Amino acid sequence: MNRFPFPILAVIAALFLGVAVGRYLVPARSNSFSVTERTGAEGSSPSIAKRPGVLPRKQSGSEATGEPVSRENIVSALGAALNRTGTRRAYLELSKLSELIDSKNLKEVIAFVDALPNPEQKNIAIPFLVGRWAEFDPKAALEYAQNLPAGNPRNRAVSSALGGWAEHDAAGAAAWAQNLPPGQLHDQAIQSIISSVADKDPPAALSLLQGLPMRPDQQGVYATIFSRWAAVNPLAAAEAAAQLPLATTRGMVWGIIGSNWAREDPEAAFAWANSLQASERRDAAMQNIFSSWASKDPQRAAAMVLSLPSGQGREQAIGSIAREWGNVDPRAALGWAQSLAFNSQATALRSIVNVWAQTDPAAAAQYVSSLPAGKIQDEAIGAVTARLAANNPQDAIVWAEKLPAGNARQNALTSIVSQWATTDPRAAAEFAVHAPESDNRKNLLDNTARQWARLDPEGALAWAEKLSSQATRDTVLPNIITIMAESNPSGAVDLIPKLSSPEAQANAAGAITWQWAENDPQEAARWVTTFPDGPARQRASETLVNRWAQSDPNAAAAWLGTLGQGQTRDSTVVAFTRDVGRTDPVTALQWAETIGNDQTRLNQIESLVNAWAQTDRRSAMAWVAQSILPEDAKARLLGQN
Repeated sequence: MNRFPFPILAVIAALFLGVAVGRYLVPARSNSFSVTERTGAEGSSPSIAKRPGVLPRKQSGSEATGEPVSRENIVSALGAALNRTGTRRAYLELSKLSELIDSKNLKEVIAFVDALPNPEQKNIAIPFLVGRWAEFDPKAALEYAQNLPAGNPRNRAVSSALGGWAEHDAAGAAAWAQNLPPGQLHDQAIQSIISSVADKDPPAALSLLQGLPMRPDQQGVYATIFSRWAAVNPLAAAEAAAQLPLATTRGMVWGIIGSNWAREDPEAAFAWANSLQASERRDAAMQNIFSSWASKDPQRAAAMVLSLPSGQGREQAIGSIAREWGNVDPRAALGWAQSLAFNSQATALRSIVNVWAQTDPAAAAQYVSSLPAGKIQDEAIGAVTARLAANNPQDAIVWAEKLPAGNARQNALTSIVSQWATTDPRAAAEFAVHAPESDNRKNLLDNTARQWARLDPEGALAWAEKLSSQATRDTVLPNIITIMAESNPSGAVDLIPKLSSPEAQANAAGAITWQWAENDPQEAARWVTTFPDGPARQRASETLVNRWAQSDPNAAAAWLGTLGQGQTRDSTVVAFTRDVGRTDPVTALQWAETIGNDQTRLNQIESLVNAWAQTDRRSAMAWVAQSILPEDAKARLLGQN
């Protein structure tokens, strides 16, 4: 059986979004009412039957066959619908059939549902059953739901029953649900009740919510209420939103109202948002309005957005219009974007190219190649590159190589090769090996080696060892060693002799030490001391003390005290004092005074004093005054600060 693509999805997970299962599977939306129609002559809300997407009560008939279904043959119709689950139409049919359940055929329907051999079908059918049952006998429906085996299906059934009960007695359903212990079922139950009430009477749903204790999913429940409210009476919803006590909730609700209102009457929604006090939350509402507006009339939205004052709010709105317009007619959207001022033009082009690259990456690529060199082209190339590389990295490479030399070309190639290496690292590596230096060959090799080592460290290592160029091996092996050190630092140690240059060995030793010191600094320290004095030991010692000092500075200091005098100790003390000096400058200076090389010692003391003086000048200068520094150094430091 095919699964339904939007999960009543995962067996009616819509309850988590505030949709009462089996009864409100289709979001309440209005596609035809003006504000006048919503409010009516006296400002009253329209009846629920007028709202598209909500099934009228007591409607009979089979949507699948067009033939009427009587209460007597509902069981066979339910069985047929369950056998067709996997399409949206089948679930709508189940929702309609549930309206035919009444006290006369209830026992027959219960027996049918209880006897279903397929657990998935049973979990789908039960919420439809109890949701309808609870409309005329809530206590019995809830008792049935509560006697189901513990787990998510029972929670969904209880929530659905409460949604049905709330159809006619929201206060009673809420009172019952409030007695549930805190937890998932309690939250789902309240959500279901409020959602049920919001479908018919959003103000009542808001009043119900505000009369309950604060909920962890409070924002989501407000969103449910105001989404339904704005679909039928956005002006009233906006007035109610203005009275909400929390600014964050108010801003979120404004965005929902603006989006819904603009689908029907964008001019009115725009006028309303313009009347709000300027803030980030108003900007977010305006952004939603222009997004909805542009999906219907991008030209008008584009003309109106220029009436906004310059600033972040207008740029966000321009980006929203560009995304919507670019989805349906990217070339027309580009024509508009090019008429904007430079900053706004960059915002619009970025949004248009992003969506265009999703639908027609080849056309988008051709367009961005024709843009003049500069920031706008660089950003546009970045947007196109990701999509081209995901579709076909070889074609993406061909395109990128036609770009003029420069940062944009280098960035495009780096992005493509990085993605390519996740699917075909050998091919990506071969390309990187033969890339010219002008395309930042080293960066391409670094990215490829790291990606390959994450996927297949042994394969990456075997490839690197077969490279004919020792210089290239010294470029890629440290990256492979670094990745291997994340899971096996002691094993990565054996790879260091494979590197030919002292600098490459030092880089690899530092990378291994950094990973090793995170989990076992003592063992890493023992390894570091086995190195002969030289660049590798120096780099590893500095890295070790940097990492160790972050988690246990006292232990790092104790190890540092075991090192003999020499260049390695001096450079390691410099690294240690640089870290410690941020929080304990006195201790850092005491360590700095132990540096053996005179010039290194003086340079580090001056650096520490200058940093200390930025936060506590008096204490820093007092330390200098009583220190054993040479008089000329004292005068210099005191004069500088």
